[in-house]
Formats: sequence, structure tokens, C-alpha cells
Amino acid sequence: MASLNKQHKRAKRAKAKAKQIRMVGRKPAEMDDDLGELGEPIPEYTLAMFSKMRDAEAISRNDMLLTLLSNLAEIISDHPELLDMENADNEAMAATHLAADMLIDYRMWADGMDRDAAQAWLTDPQFITDFGDALDSYRQSLDLPVEKAE
Repeated sequence: MASLNKQHKRAKRAKAKAKQIRMVGRKPAEMDDDLGELGEPIPEYTLAMFSKMRDAEAISRNDMLLTLLSNLAEIISDHPELLDMENADNEAMAATHLAADMLIDYRMWADGMDRDAAQAWLTDPQFITDFGDALDSYRQSLDLPVEKAE
């Protein structure tokens, strides 16, 4: 476990990163380019991904998660600066953190949830299982080795 000082630094950087990409008060019908009260522009690639995720979620949660994973891979390729390598041990962990942030922001955007409700949705045991299954499927589609968490 990291020292208390290191945990505080990580939390501070994570909070700053989350603020940078936060999607507050968004609803699908509002496809404009600002974040409501923050007034920050929403990157077009984020809006496009969220729209695809919403369409896929109408089919199934698994389809929504697979859409996230495939689109996020392209976004990271085009915008590697989104990966917060200071708060992660490796690139895969940084990508997982970014995926979690995007999922929270997506839920806030799609359903108008507040951040706490979106985080609760993300930590639901069934969602965690579904995400693991989608990640396994995505890795298999890329012919990558699948690692199971113990």
C-alpha cells in the first residue's frame, strides 16, 4: 500500500484529471459543445463515443461496454495525453482508470445522474462482472492473452 502522502498526491492528481474531463449535467438531447455549468467544450470524440455507447446500450450492456473499449482504444491512440501515467503503475492500469472516468461521465451525460450515483453504478458487483466479461471478449477479439484477476 502506498504511503499516506503518496495517496494524497494521487487523489489530488486524479481529482484534477476528473475535473478536466468531467461531463456535468449532460443529457442525450443536449448535444451542444459545452459542459453546462463548467462551460468547457466537450471533445467531439467524446460526444461521438457517448452517442455510440447510448445506441449500443439500447441493445445490451455488453454491447455498450464493447463500444466503449473499442472507441477508447482509438481515442487513446489519437490522444495519449489522456492517460494519467503518474497515477498508474502501467499503461493498462491508466487505460482502466480512463475507462472508469469515461463510464462515470457517460452515465452522467446519458441519464443526468450526479457523480455519486454514477460512481455507485460503476461499483455495482454485477456491473463489475459485466465489465470483466466485456474486457475478456474485447481482448479475445484482438487475440490478446486474457488475464484473470485473482
